[in-house]
Amino acid sequence: MIASFVVLAVFGMSGSPYNRVGPGPAIEVGRPEGGSWSVLTARVQRSNWFQYAKAELTGERTIRADGGGSGGDKGPPRSDDAMSTSQTHAVLVAAQLAAGRAPVAAAGLQVTAVTGPAAASGLHPGDVLLAAGESDDLTPLRAPSDLEAVTVRGTAVRVLVVPYTSGGTWGTAEIRRMPAGRLAGVQAGPAVSATAYPLGSVEGPSAGLILALARVDALTPGDLTGGRRVAGTGGISLDGDVTAVGDIPEKVHAAAKARMDVFFVPIWQRSVAAAAAKGTGVRVVPVRTVSEAVGWLCAAGGRAPLC
Repeated sequence: MIASFVVLAVFGMSGSPYNRVGPGPAIEVGRPEGGSWSVLTARVQRSNWFQYAKAELTGERTIRADGGGSGGDKGPPRSDDAMSTSQTHAVLVAAQLAAGRAPVAAAGLQVTAVTGPAAASGLHPGDVLLAAGESDDLTPLRAPSDLEAVTVRGTAVRVLVVPYTSGGTWGTAEIRRMPAGRLAGVQAGPAVSATAYPLGSVEGPSAGLILALARVDALTPGDLTGGRRVAGTGGISLDGDVTAVGDIPEKVHAAAKARMDVFFVPIWQRSVAAAAAKGTGVRVVPVRTVSEAVGWLCAAGGRAPLC
């Protein structure tokens, strides 16, 4: 009997091939005047067989350990760069929306060096060149050859720039008009990297929507939150579309635990979010684009030039 108990205890304490998935912390980003912006996470934890059995009994979700987590999770390390991509997209989309422009569906070129005639261009290493042309009809920049093609066609070039600031972040997008010759010494490549807000060990693409909204708010006067505690989940593309992510129920529960007022969710996942939010007091707002989220906040009392 004792031997059986010992064997059972040893087996129960041994590692299982499953992770437990539950609500993670709500991480505040930005410094709005009234409310707050929070990235919601799901927490992925290793489990032994006892913990796995408890999770099955209580309804806690489990996944096979080799299946990995999903966007916005805090858990075992992963090798992808989804968070880095999400941060970059958030910076570039927000910079353009804050300037009243529709986002260009390209990451652009990041300036690495400015030499020769380009010294008078006003460009600096770290700036992102999104599009260029001779008129208001700008061509997205996806490779150095795109910029070269624009400069050889005319004497004056208009460039859509997201400027790198001394504070280690990026400002509002702006169009700069300059002689084509001044771009001759600009060295820029397509490996664009920008950070909206450092999030430590958080991984995956799902912080993109909130990072972009917080950045728009930071780049414009007023308070886009309208005094609300705003949270959400969703990846974003370079044209500002909101993309689906994982662990929606766990993130809704995280929002309820943190007493959030609003939870933005990709419109494609509104049903599962609404079901998880029943009885919690969290208002689920499904959106297709970052602009749509901005519009909802403006209609709900947000105060910003975009409203």
